[in-house]
Amino acid sequence: MWLTGLTTDGTIVVANNYGLGYISPWVKLPAPVKFAFADESIPIAERAKWVTFPIAALQGWAESHHTALRAVIAMEDQFEGFDSGCAEIKLQPDDIPTAGKMEGRSRLEVLAPDVAIRLASVPDTALADLLPPPPADPEPPEDRRMNLLMEVFRPLLSSDSGRIPLQLKAMAEFADHMQKMALHSAYTAADAEALRIDTEDAIYWQHVGVLSRDALGTMPEGSQSSERHRSRKWRRRVTRHAFDLSGPAESTRYRGCNAT
Repeated sequence: MWLTGLTTDGTIVVANNYGLGYISPWVKLPAPVKFAFADESIPIAERAKWVTFPIAALQGWAESHHTALRAVIAMEDQFEGFDSGCAEIKLQPDDIPTAGKMEGRSRLEVLAPDVAIRLASVPDTALADLLPPPPADPEPPEDRRMNLLMEVFRPLLSSDSGRIPLQLKAMAEFADHMQKMALHSAYTAADAEALRIDTEDAIYWQHVGVLSRDALGTMPEGSQSSERHRSRKWRRRVTRHAFDLSGPAESTRYRGCNAT
């Protein structure tokens, strides 16, 4: 679910309960709109506390920017059990458009604008050079999207704050799988347009996976210990095979995805 906040200084900020950095492919955000979970001026440890609690994300974002919420806009049931501390505008199902195309920034542009700009500057003929080497087995990976997505949503059935690391782990697994699917599509793309879309998707999912594991690493001892070894191993794999969209003089948190 998505919630929209309006701050006292007129800023529009949005958040959802789908983990850290997840945006559906059909969702576009206008340039002035802020996505709370993508704001790198706020420490990852702080943003991790908001995962699965979008009202907390709106409140936390406003506090981090020394402002306050004037109003929160959401479906009526999305306010249940939460106090927004401001005016609440409750939408009805009829208020939500059932058709139409959203205009605005893609999810990679929202999550990693610098990388999106660099990717857009890469000519079609050079796109394939950005990809890691294809696997020896040309068969597509088993499609586990629905099962993994159900694991992402499962923690939302609980109101316990302990659901945060559970969803972060599930989202990291989902992102890994989605990246593999996107890479396979890129290796077999029929034309440059499809290759560009698949490459952007693969980079986006790499971002989501790393963000999820970074956030998981900030959780209290014990809540993320089972992922610790896997996270180190995954990071070595990313360093070795990730997309290289950065110039030689640039420093990146992990190659090709997140300039800092």
